[in-house]
Order: sequence, then C-alpha cells, then structure tokens
Amino acid sequence: MSYLLDTNWVVHYLDGDHEAEELIERLVADGVGISIVTYLELYQGTLKTPNPAMAEAQLTAFLSSVPLFPLSLAVARRCARLREQLRQQGRRYRARALALIIAATALEHDLTLVTRNVDDFKDIPDLKLYQTAGS
Repeated sequence: MSYLLDTNWVVHYLDGDHEAEELIERLVADGVGISIVTYLELYQGTLKTPNPAMAEAQLTAFLSSVPLFPLSLAVARRCARLREQLRQQGRRYRARALALIIAATALEHDLTLVTRNVDDFKDIPDLKLYQTAGS
C-alpha cells in the first residue's frame, strides 16, 4: 500500500471525472486506501444526492476494492501530537480537524496523501503529498 486518497479525489472519481479516474486507476497498482474520515465525508455526500440508495451502492462498490483505514488508537495519538505541535507553533488546527485525522492516518501507515487541497496539508511535518500538474 502506497497511497491514501483524500475525499476530493474520490468524489470526482465517483462522479466519473476523467482526470480522477485516470489518476486513481494508475495508482491502484501500487495500492490505494481511504481513511474513515474520507468514508464519513463520502457517505454524507450520498445522503445529499437525488438518489441516496444508488449513491450508497456506488460507494459500497468502490469500497469493495479499496481498503478503509480506521481511526485506531495509534492514529488518534499521532493526530493529537500533530494538533499540539501545530497549536504550539501558532498554526491553524481546529478548523481542519478532519484533515488532520486524514494526515495522521497517512503518517501512521507511511502512505503518500493524494489530495487536491494541498493548502490544508503542506505544513504538516513528514507528510508525503502526491503532486499532480494541477496541485
């Protein structure tokens, strides 16, 4: 396993976005997964669609081939340390609580985070970010 997909890439993938499909299909060979936070955000998205049952089925099909990383005690401790480090440095940490759980998941499992929202993650020490041409 090499990559942790952020919500913003998976949403576009599930919507049939060509760029997202190409990227994720290319990365699958090296291994991709999602965090429980990404699942939470994706599932909430299914509830906002005109056809929630169909959207949930699509999400379930996606998850049949993509591992889900839980919020383990190790990830929670890593996130707490990260939040405290950012707080001590006077950096933003409360407004991006969910993003920091995703970051902690990537760090704990030594994964490269694939995100379209680099600004939420670029100041996190030791976090590997996958850079695309649009990043």
